[in-house]
Amino acid sequence: MARDRRSGATALARLAARLLRARARDHGKSLARWQRELRQAGHALVAAQPAMGSLLTVVEVAFLRDQPRALARAVARVPHLLPRRATCLTLSSSAAVLGALVAAHGRGRLAAVIVAESRPGCEGVATARRLAAARIPVRLVVDALAPAAVRDADAVVVGADAITSTAVWNKCGTFAVALAARAARRPLLVVTAEDRLLPAPLARLLRLPDAEPAAVLRRPPRGVVVVNRLFECTPLDLTSRVVTESGAWRPSAVRARLADGEVSGWWAVVPRRGHGGTRPRR
Repeated sequence: MARDRRSGATALARLAARLLRARARDHGKSLARWQRELRQAGHALVAAQPAMGSLLTVVEVAFLRDQPRALARAVARVPHLLPRRATCLTLSSSAAVLGALVAAHGRGRLAAVIVAESRPGCEGVATARRLAAARIPVRLVVDALAPAAVRDADAVVVGADAITSTAVWNKCGTFAVALAARAARRPLLVVTAEDRLLPAPLARLLRLPDAEPAAVLRRPPRGVVVVNRLFECTPLDLTSRVVTESGAWRPSAVRARLADGEVSGWWAVVPRRGHGGTRPRR
């Protein structure tokens, strides 16, 4: 899982749920050993993808059963938030965003999609193929052009790997298109299930992991330091709405909901040490 650079938060969280369920089988272990090994498995999963908020909460819900229904309800809200025959811009790969765009097209609310390629994994290319397979016109752009392309869109629609009281954690490139959306006065919709919303005790466990520098420059010359990351934090206040299964929330409402959040005893026992990478200010 730690080497996976292409799967979105939904796919990784489903895999984590299956792994935890397999580890939870009782094979004659003592209760103390069973609890210890299950906690260790949860800690290892979070360390493998420390920017994925859904991995922090996957043990809090019956994920394999409830999460698809939650995503479907979130997806169903998006078409009503778009102007008729809209052009939307997106990036990376998100099951929620893909479902929302396909649903909007089916209801006559979506005319076309602009997709950023989303290097280094180029997940946006796969998203473009899936949208085209659904007979939605697509324009695929290089990442550097995505902010400028926002002017050609009516809305920006992205997913989220985690949402805290101050930031949306998502694929690198999200911050740039969010700033472009603000400058161009286009709405920025974040579509996700509520397992990505993390109150402060869980948010403190998030990290931005560094990716392999060699993917950018295999042998840097002396004096050159290569920084390569897959994820970044975008200020929550740059979003117009966070769309979940329970509503379309403005940033102030998201903060209010997170302020009331509680964390179960499961993650309270996880050691709060660093997992590598960068811990941004929240």
